[in-house]
Amino acid sequence: MENEPSPPRRSPSPISFKERLRRARKERGRARESDEDEPEDEPLEDEGATVLHKLYGRRVTFHPGNIAKKSGKRICLQEADALRIAEEAGLPVPHVHHVEMTADGKNHISMDYIEGQVLSEVWPTYSEVQKRAIIQQLLYFTYNAPACQDEQGFNEYLMGALMPQVSGPIRRAFEKRWRRTDHRVVFTHSDVAPRNIIVRDDKVVGLIDWEDAGWYPEYWEYVKFFQRSSTADADWKDAADEIFPQAYPDELVDYIALSKWLAP
Repeated sequence: MENEPSPPRRSPSPISFKERLRRARKERGRARESDEDEPEDEPLEDEGATVLHKLYGRRVTFHPGNIAKKSGKRICLQEADALRIAEEAGLPVPHVHHVEMTADGKNHISMDYIEGQVLSEVWPTYSEVQKRAIIQQLLYFTYNAPACQDEQGFNEYLMGALMPQVSGPIRRAFEKRWRRTDHRVVFTHSDVAPRNIIVRDDKVVGLIDWEDAGWYPEYWEYVKFFQRSSTADADWKDAADEIFPQAYPDELVDYIALSKWLAP
């Protein structure tokens, strides 16, 4: 197709701290399922397909017809449901075309490829005016979520995720802190970071990677914003007060304390 966009070129990146941990676990014979590698020489199923990204049993490929496909044994097909909900809510997300599980145990989600640049690649080069323009667009996205219910179940899930060796006094302290059930529960992306935001001509044109999306208390997007953003994103975290219509400082401090004791 003449007007079909070319897939982005990715420059090699240094080995991350998480990658070093993954390799160390494998060397000690303590590898996790998430450490499994895909075969390096695995062929692409479609002629003209190009690998955009590959990591930890997940692969994203670009296909003729302006299609991006996420594939792998660890791809969660529920991400397609999250994308459909987000699209119905009017968010700039890829339209899902096809979902399947193949005989080799891999899941596949085919969706539109959104042309643009990953915000993490251009954010350091943006002027203050450009950054403010992006932030104002993201402010709208934080409002656009219908409410659900059952915060109590979510609190019980977090308490159940505490490491077994957590002592009784610490466990009871957390249980006392995580008793609130009066937050609204809304549809949440859970990983609003520059690496998941696609921009073009200073406009936000895509919000990708919805695999962790779900129905969470209204503060969850806010606290995960600080956990998921990279230190390489420089002043990105400072934009939280402008991106989010409401701050949740108590919940943020509680989650920072809790996350130290959560099982990996």
